[in-house]
Parts: sequence; structure tokens; C-alpha cells
Amino acid sequence: MTDTSPNAPAARVAQVARSLAVARREAALAAIMTGLTEPFMTPFALALGASRFQVGLLSSARHLVLSLVQLWSADAVAWLSSRKRLVLWTVAAQAALWVPLAFVGPLLGSYAVAALIVLYTAVTASGALGAPAWGSLIAEYLPPRARGRFLGRRAQTISLWMTVTGLAAGGLLELTANRPTIGFGLLCLAAGASRLWSLRQLAHFHEEPWQEAPHLRFSFWQFVRQVQRSNVARFSVCLGALNFATHLASPFFAVYMLQELHYGYLVYTSVHLAASITGFLTSPGWGRLGDRLGSHAVLRSTILGVSILPFLWTLSGHPAWTGFLSITGAFLWGGLNLAATNFLYDAVTPAKRHTCLAYYSVINGSCVALGAFVGGWAINSLPPLGGSVFTTIFVASTVLRFVPAIAFRRLVREVRPTGAASRALQPEASGRLGARKVFST
Repeated sequence: MTDTSPNAPAARVAQVARSLAVARREAALAAIMTGLTEPFMTPFALALGASRFQVGLLSSARHLVLSLVQLWSADAVAWLSSRKRLVLWTVAAQAALWVPLAFVGPLLGSYAVAALIVLYTAVTASGALGAPAWGSLIAEYLPPRARGRFLGRRAQTISLWMTVTGLAAGGLLELTANRPTIGFGLLCLAAGASRLWSLRQLAHFHEEPWQEAPHLRFSFWQFVRQVQRSNVARFSVCLGALNFATHLASPFFAVYMLQELHYGYLVYTSVHLAASITGFLTSPGWGRLGDRLGSHAVLRSTILGVSILPFLWTLSGHPAWTGFLSITGAFLWGGLNLAATNFLYDAVTPAKRHTCLAYYSVINGSCVALGAFVGGWAINSLPPLGGSVFTTIFVASTVLRFVPAIAFRRLVREVRPTGAASRALQPEASGRLGARKVFST
């Protein structure tokens, strides 16, 4: 683990401080890429003539592939002998892949939807391969009691830039509504440029020399077989089950708004922007709350909250109501995702961290893919409730989310001391001051 105490060499402290500053700046660039593209890939597919099943496949295929590639994340780190090098290679691949994605509409005709699915899958999978290595580096830069605060501020930066870029993207799509493939193509090119700039920033990351520890390596199946004894394995399974239930419905909210509620691109974008603004306003608070109460407490409440959300979408289709639900969902999911990341950082030793992060992502990505695939089948096969098959999907997702919500409370335990116990285990005041100095640089 990187030493950031007051007794650490000044050069090393400065390197870690610079790396944290890079992570904050790069957050904005990553958010620009995501804000320009992620909310608009389903509308892009619909503009190209995608069916509802293909919309489900767009989500399921990419999450399945991005989960599977992370099985090789630890091997890739060992092969390259560097976590930083893996991050740089995967970010470069991601930047390059946005370029052909921009031209699928005008160049590929009837094959455009299939090409969109394949290329967007490749874009997200390339980023996913390096994500555990990035998370492992960041976790080493920060003392445990500062991680939630840092990640909360980083999430706030991401939300701010996703709001700005989402508004710009929605305006561009509204201006190019008569030729939507041009608008979507420009968004992809801008996303590629933003990711290329991220690469320049990440090149300044500091990394301690990587020491491979073969005796600490373990396979994915060894990880899964420990579910009865491993708190981290149980946590991963519970979150995976939640994501399966979530993604029965998640890919189809955009279809619901655009095709059944007949929202225009501007109204659709406004609903997404409501979520981004909420993330900007609330992320630091979630980070501080997690540092004070522990990630487990945040997860217990937020998992229960997100479980009821899909049912609420069936009550009204008015933009004000869907905007309110978007705000509520962003608030709850922001806390859940932040706490889940911090929980994993706390629960795993540094030597095993990038491997466990990868295996957690494998389980979650596989469950997301399966949920989206089942949802794509169900939306074309199940009978409608109340005259709408979307109601059927939303109700089914609600019921299934409560299963992992209950299981989490019974099976997963907190790993970080909180309250008085936490204060008793804190290092001496000088150590806290040193950690705070590095964090605030």
C-alpha cells in the first residue's frame, strides 16, 4: 500500500497528491464521454430502426462481455507488470473505438443496428478491463476514512459534467432531429476526443513498482465457492441479484418514454438531466455519510429504496412525475453505488483488491446481461398489465428486487468499525493530519 504518512518521503507524498489531482480532473473527462453517449445509445439504436428485443440485446450483450473480460483483468496486470499500463492501454482502445461507432448509420445501412451493438459492446468492454486496476490504484492513494469523501466529490464532478454535456447532447439531437444519425455520430466523435484527453491525464498517474504475489492468486470459481464463508462473495451475489432484477426493466425506460409516452428528445433529455443534477448535489453527502456510519448502513437503506422504484413508474406518465422518479432514483442509486465501491475497498486486502474488484464486476455484469436478455424476451412474450407490457416488466422488476434487499440485511455484515469503535482504532493525531494533508492537496 502507498505510504502517505508524515514520515513518508516527501517525493512520494507529492506523487500521490498529484495522482489524486489527476483523478479529479480525469473524472470530468470521463463524465463528458459518458454524458454524451450512455443516455443516448438506446435512442441511437431506435433511430437506426432497432426492435425492442435488439434494445435489450444492446444492454445484455455489452454487460455480458464487459463482465467476462474482467476475468482476465488480474492476468493482464500480471502480464504487463503494471496496473497503470493496463489502464492506459484500455483507455486508448476505448477512445479509438468511438470513431467507427460514429459512422455506423451512413455506412452500414441494414447492418447498422448490429454494428452499433458490437462496437458499443467493445467500447464498454475495453474500459471495463482496466477498471479494477484503476480502482486498486485509487484505493491505495487514500486512507480508509477519507475514501468516501473523495469518491463523493469525484461523483459530484461526474454528475456536474454529465449534466452539462447531457444538455448539450439533447440540444444537438433536437437540432438534428430530421437527420438523427448525424447528431448521434457527432456525439460519438466528441466522446472519443474526450477519452483521448483522459489518456493524456492518466499518463501522470503514480504507481509503486508492481509485485506479483502468485500465492495470493485465486480463480473466479474459487471465489464463488467461498460464498458460504466469504462476506465479500455474499455481498457480490446479493448485488448481482439486485442488478439482475434491475435490468429486467432498466433498458426499457428509454423505450417507454420515447415510444409509449411519446417524449421528444428535449423532454427525454430533461428527465436524464434531473438525475445528473441530483447526483451533483447529493454525492458528497453520501460520501460523508458512508465515512461516518459505514457503507453497510448506506447500502441497507438504499437497496430497499431502489426496490420500489419501478412500480412507481406505472402510476403516471406525466413528465413531472417521471422527472421526480428520475431524481429519486439518482439519489438512491448514487448512494448505493458509492457505498458498494467503498465497501469493497474496505473489505479486501490491497494484494487481492484488483482481483476481487474484477470478480465482483464479473458477477454483476453477468447478472445485468442476463436481466436485460430476459427482459428483452419478456417484453415481447408476457401479457400486458393494465394495457401496457411495460407495466408487466416494471412490476416484475419490483418484486424481484426485494429478494436481494432482504438477503443483504441477513447475510452481509459491516467490515469497517464505526462510531466509538472506529475512533478507538484511528491512528494518532499526527497520522490523521498527514492523511488529511495528502487528501486535500
